[in-house]
Amino acid sequence: MKQTICFLFGFFLLCPAYGQDKQQLRQYTNTTEQSAELAGIISAVGHGIRNDGTPIGPELNRLIKQSYGKTVFFPAGTYNLTEPIVLPMDYTKNVNLAFDKNALLKSDTHLDALIKVGYSEVYFVDVTHRRFSYIEGGILDCYNADNGILIDGRKQLVQIRNMSLVRGRNTHIRIHLPEPGGTGSSDTKIDNVTIQGISSNDDVYGIYIDKSCCDCKISDTFIYGTKEAIVTKSAGHILNNVHLLAMNTTGGTVRADGENFKETVGIRISTGGFFVFNQVYYDTMDRGIVVDDNFSPDLLLDQQISYSYLNDFGTCFLHAGANSPNLRVKISNSTFTLRNKDYKLLDYSPGMVGWDIADKFSFVNCVVDGLHNLSPYDLTLLQRLRGKAADGLMWNRLDDSGSQWYVLGAVVASPLQNFLEIDLTDELRAKLRFGFKGNGLNVFSYEFEGNDDGQVELGYALHGDFCVWMFRSRKGGSFTPVVYDLLGSGQFMPFPNKGKIYVPADYGVSEADIQVLDHP
Repeated sequence: MKQTICFLFGFFLLCPAYGQDKQQLRQYTNTTEQSAELAGIISAVGHGIRNDGTPIGPELNRLIKQSYGKTVFFPAGTYNLTEPIVLPMDYTKNVNLAFDKNALLKSDTHLDALIKVGYSEVYFVDVTHRRFSYIEGGILDCYNADNGILIDGRKQLVQIRNMSLVRGRNTHIRIHLPEPGGTGSSDTKIDNVTIQGISSNDDVYGIYIDKSCCDCKISDTFIYGTKEAIVTKSAGHILNNVHLLAMNTTGGTVRADGENFKETVGIRISTGGFFVFNQVYYDTMDRGIVVDDNFSPDLLLDQQISYSYLNDFGTCFLHAGANSPNLRVKISNSTFTLRNKDYKLLDYSPGMVGWDIADKFSFVNCVVDGLHNLSPYDLTLLQRLRGKAADGLMWNRLDDSGSQWYVLGAVVASPLQNFLEIDLTDELRAKLRFGFKGNGLNVFSYEFEGNDDGQVELGYALHGDFCVWMFRSRKGGSFTPVVYDLLGSGQFMPFPNKGKIYVPADYGVSEADIQVLDHP
């Protein structure tokens, strides 16, 4: 018996595949094979699983069932599945999967997923003894799978880390609740993961989180080649250092010039609740964040980056439907580069923002490049959102040579009164107190102070939920307008670009729309 054991041991030492497996196992565990087994780490190849690309049958899931409470290590090679790897729900039977960085998991036949977490042993002995399980390393080729990794959201504390999921034509990671139950909080951790979809013009998703799968953490993750990078129907997620990029890879649809990526979304939210996004880069995304109708989440967005490599591309940074009345958005310390005309940073119902007296919105300490492309009706221009009470409107003096109307800015419909001081020159200012609720303008007081010769006029035009203010001088002259909000209601919106002189046409206003105030 001893001679047989020695012979088999010597044979496996001389076998190149087994020798390589042992070396990789030692590298992974930093210990001996014997110590690894004692520590609960076993090698898939060492237990008969092929890594040469030949189809793998049910023997792999048999190994999983024999490995409850252990970690199964996959050395470098190609693992060709004919059925998903199924991991247990029960925490006492957790099985971890560790792939060598050069291990490739794939399937030549259609599967609902390559790896399914929580789809066997579907019960809990004691939920108070929850413990982390993880899947790490390797490359998952998702081309023939509906999902790369499918997680039952009732199994909490699953970690996916240090791996790549590529070539997905549907969804790469999905956290799903197949039936009611659980706590509503999945607590999935996704860390240092790269997702490469096949196309940003086809219905490809990076991470999809279903209802009742709250409180996920996504960090140090890069998602590209998807139409929608992250879709969530659950709240409580925290994102940190995430890069979302629209692009095509081999095999995806390529549209005509100028039409690529027109429907891409960085993050789609279909729920209420809170979200914290820190250091998220929306790279060549048509819309950065979309909040679906009838949902009013709280969004805390710090150090956001929005940039496009394409000219004449991009619709908005954040879009929300008019049926999201309790939406709250706080954007801070962020940078935006605008490459398309009439781009909106906040594409939301003006009335919802104008009539908000609870300070649900703020836009502070942000840098916006390409201001000439920003819509003059963008709601982030509101003084209240920027925490400002005064705006110098232009860098250089306006040398007026005729009776042309020049725009000063706009106010949004609001229940609050506005009391503006408009300094046109060092010697001439107008004070204007009015109310604008959307159905008409009420001027309560209007006066000039300083060197007024009766030749400067103020006028306005109503444009939906906005009232556009402008002035003209029949005698010419030089002007450097500065607008002060004397009441602090914050409803005034200066024009976007201080280097440009705005005229009524820039606001979609014609001469016939202008109402001239009677001179005081």
